[in-house]
Amino acid sequence: MTLAKFPFWRVVPGNRASEYILPVMPPATVGPEGAPHVMGGVALAAAIDAMELASELPILWANIQFLSPTQHAEELTIRCEQCGGGQSVGQWMADIQVNGRPTHRINAALGAREPSEQTVFASMPDLPGPEDCPPKPIERFGAPGSLYDQVEMRIARSDPDRGVEAVWTRNTSDFANDAGWLATVSDFFLGAHPGSWGGSSLDATFRFIQSAPPGWVLSVTEMAAFDRGVAHGSARHFAEDGTLLAISSQTGVLPRVPREAM
Repeated sequence: MTLAKFPFWRVVPGNRASEYILPVMPPATVGPEGAPHVMGGVALAAAIDAMELASELPILWANIQFLSPTQHAEELTIRCEQCGGGQSVGQWMADIQVNGRPTHRINAALGAREPSEQTVFASMPDLPGPEDCPPKPIERFGAPGSLYDQVEMRIARSDPDRGVEAVWTRNTSDFANDAGWLATVSDFFLGAHPGSWGGSSLDATFRFIQSAPPGWVLSVTEMAAFDRGVAHGSARHFAEDGTLLAISSQTGVLPRVPREAM
C-alpha cells in the first residue's frame, strides 16, 4: 500500500487568472487498473480548493454535476468565476476540463457573515465507536496507492431495508478533516446500499459546517428512494466527539446488475 504524503485534492495555479490545475496522482483515482478515473468527490474537493483560493473565502456549500468521464486524465483544469453575491457571501461557479473537454460543472457559495453564534440542531446517533465496529469490505481494485488504499472504513450500522447505513471513515495519512477531505468522504454515497454499489453519480451537493482534527468521521447515510433507475439520498458527517462537520446529498444512476459484494 502506498500512502499519500500530501492532500491529493490540492490544486496549483494555472496559466490564467482564477485558473487552477489538479495534477492527477493515484490517490485521487478509482476504477480498474489500466482505466483509472478521478473520483467524483476528489474533483469536488479540488474545485472547492480552487474557489477558496480564487475568492479568498471559506466554502459554505457546493454542488457538482458529473458531465463526462475522466479516465486516464493526467490533470484537471479548473476555471473559477464569481457570478453574484454581496459583501459577506459570494456566489461562484467553476468548470473542470480534461484536455479542453468539459467534465464537471460546479456552483457554490463562499464566505461568512460575522459576528455570528453557532447553533447546531443535528446530533450524532448513539452508535458504537470505530474501535467496536467491524471493517467494511471494500473492493480494492486499481493501481497501487489509489483512493481505497488511502481509507479505512468500519460499519456502525447497516439496514438496507430502511436504506440506512452508518460508517466510520478515516484517511490513513492523518490529513485533517477539512472541507476537501469531507467532500471526498461524502462521495462514498453509492456504497451505502447493496442496490447502488457500482452505480455512477449524476450530481453531489456538499454543505460545510466546520473542520475537525485528523481522526474518524461517522457518515450516516439515508437513501430516500430508488426511482426511474436512480438513487436519491443524503448524509450527515460527524467527528468522533459528535460535532457536526458537513451535510451532503446525491443522485446516482443505479447499476443495471447490482454487485453482490462491495
